Amino acid sequence: MELSESLSEKLESLRSGDLYRRMVCVDSAQGPSVTIEGREYACFCSNNYLNLAADPRIIEAAVTALTRYGQGAAASRLMSGTMRPHAELEAAFAKLFGKETALIFPAGWMANDAVLRTLPGRGDLVLIDKLDHASIIDAAAGSDADVRTYRRGSADRIEKLLARHYKHKFIVTESVFSMDGHAADLASLVEIKKKYGAILVVDEAHAIGCLGKNAEGLAGQLNLLDQVDIVVATMSKALGSAGAVAAAKRTIIEFLVNRARSFIYTTAPPPAVCAAAAAALRIARTEPGRRQRLRENADRLRAGLKRLGLDTGRSESHIIPIMIGQSRQALAASRMLMEKGFFVPAIRPPTVPPNTARLRISVQSGHTAEQMDGLCEALAGL
Repeated sequence: MELSESLSEKLESLRSGDLYRRMVCVDSAQGPSVTIEGREYACFCSNNYLNLAADPRIIEAAVTALTRYGQGAAASRLMSGTMRPHAELEAAFAKLFGKETALIFPAGWMANDAVLRTLPGRGDLVLIDKLDHASIIDAAAGSDADVRTYRRGSADRIEKLLARHYKHKFIVTESVFSMDGHAADLASLVEIKKKYGAILVVDEAHAIGCLGKNAEGLAGQLNLLDQVDIVVATMSKALGSAGAVAAAKRTIIEFLVNRARSFIYTTAPPPAVCAAAAAALRIARTEPGRRQRLRENADRLRAGLKRLGLDTGRSESHIIPIMIGQSRQALAASRMLMEKGFFVPAIRPPTVPPNTARLRISVQSGHTAEQMDGLCEALAGL
C-alpha cells in the first residue's frame, strides 16, 4: 500500500470517529471579536487573555525594531543570531521571575524540550502531572531519565516515588492547566520538593501576565517564586507575541546554551518579535487593571454557565471548559455556536482524554458583558 493511500485510510478513520480537524482562517487581528469569511464572531477560543496581540504600542515596538534590526535574525544564537532585543528581553524576564538569568526560545514547545530533554539524565527521576501539556510529556519522554506521572492531590504517590534513590529528582507542572483551567497546588509541591531535595519546574504559560502582583504568574502570586528552580513561560498567549523563556540559576541556563538541541540548532527569534514581547511585558506589569478585568470577566462568565447547569469542571481561572463527553456532541455544540456568532472550537481526543470532549472557553479582558451574556444565552439548553 502506498503511503498516500495508507494516510487516506487513517484520515477517513478520524472523520468517522469525529476526530478529524481542520483550520479556520481568521481575516482580522486577534481580539474579543474576529472576522471569518466576512462575518464577525465573538471569539472565545483565543489565548489573547490581556488583548495585547493588536495593541498599538506593541505594534509600534515591533515596527521600530523591524526598521532598526530587520526581519530575521538570520542565524542561531551561538552564531551571529544574538541581537540586542534578545538580550534585553532575557534581562526583563530574569528580573520578572527573580532569577539569575533567562533564555528565550522561538516557541514554548522548544523551551520545554530544552529543559526536560537536556537537564534530566540517566539515573534521574522526572515526575509530571497527568494533565501537563504535550510539550512537557514528550520532552520528558525524550530524556534518559525515569519518567513517572502523578495527579493533583496525590501527595502520597509523589512522596513514594521521590523516596526512591535517584541522582536528581524533577517535579514538573503547569501552573494553570490549559484544558481544565484549574491551578496546580504549588504550595504542596514546594513542601514536597524541599523535603526530598527535588528540582521544581513550573510552566507559567497560561498564567504569565494574568496572575501575580507584577504579572509574573501563579508562583509569584503565591509568593513562591524563590522556591521554583526553573520557570518556563510563553510570550504567545497573554503577551500577544511569540516564543518562550526559561529562567533559572546561571549554571542551568549556561548548560542549556551549551547542550540544548532545540536552542543550539535553530535560528534565533526575529528581533521585532522580541521587542514586541518586551513591550507587552511592560504593559502587563504596569496596567494591573487588565488582570482585574480578566478575573472579573472569568468569574462573571463562569457563574453564568453554572447557572445554566453546565459542567465547568474544576475551572478557577480564565480558562473555562464546558464538559460534554462525546466528540460528536462537542462538534455539534461548536457548530451551533458558530451559527449564532460565537467562535468556540470543540476540543477532542487526543488533546483531552477519551470521553472528555469539551468546549474550551478562553476569556479575554476585553470581552464585553454583552458578549459573555450572549454566549450564555446561546448555550442555554445545551
